[in-house]
Amino acid sequence: MSDIATRLGNTTTGQLLVRSGIEIERVLKAMVLDRTPLTAKLPEMVFLSHLLSFDPLERSVVVAYCDHKPANTAVLAARSVTMLCNHRGAQFAFACKQPRHAVHAGHPAIRMVAPPIMLAMQPRHGKVSGKLPGEADVECELRMGVLSFDAKLVDMSLDGHAFLLGAPAIPLCAGTRLEGARILDNAREPVIVDIEVEQVIQAVLPDGRRATRIGGRVVADRQQMERLTRLFVIDLQ
Repeated sequence: MSDIATRLGNTTTGQLLVRSGIEIERVLKAMVLDRTPLTAKLPEMVFLSHLLSFDPLERSVVVAYCDHKPANTAVLAARSVTMLCNHRGAQFAFACKQPRHAVHAGHPAIRMVAPPIMLAMQPRHGKVSGKLPGEADVECELRMGVLSFDAKLVDMSLDGHAFLLGAPAIPLCAGTRLEGARILDNAREPVIVDIEVEQVIQAVLPDGRRATRIGGRVVADRQQMERLTRLFVIDLQ
């Protein structure tokens, strides 16, 4: 299975914008496992720490207090903190919002909102230039027999695992294979794929709207998969 560091090594630019929540979750969990050192640059000091935990349901991370108390105070006073690290052959940068005091395993710590995007760069690479792309907005049409319904592809990993959002109460269950789904990626021709449904959840979105959250795996040939992957793991120019 490919990972972010491997894909980074195959790019021509040496820079990736990762906006796949699935891939970000994998990177954060690996950082927790490895106790990867993190650095946050503050106006007058440096905060040195590591990740203690990642909660995928709450989309939050917990960071250890550092040995320099003024740095801890400065992080807690910030609205957003940009973290930098070297991890498994790549450099990562990501911003975490809303730092607040927490307790982890009986010790003081800092809880923050997990990053929605990450920058991955080859070691000793220069700074990213230009405006970064916004969130992915990928429309798709799902087919089930004679029925069809609209949805959005909101996340996809390098190995084809994906999440979609559709209207509430879509009559769909785990184990279904949706054949001939049409995904619009801003190109002239839609990407035609099959989707193996693994999970169907009735969810409430942050704005209060109800939706059907569909988790599964996208099945297509290599060229089509690459077109979709590039929507969520972007080679920066």
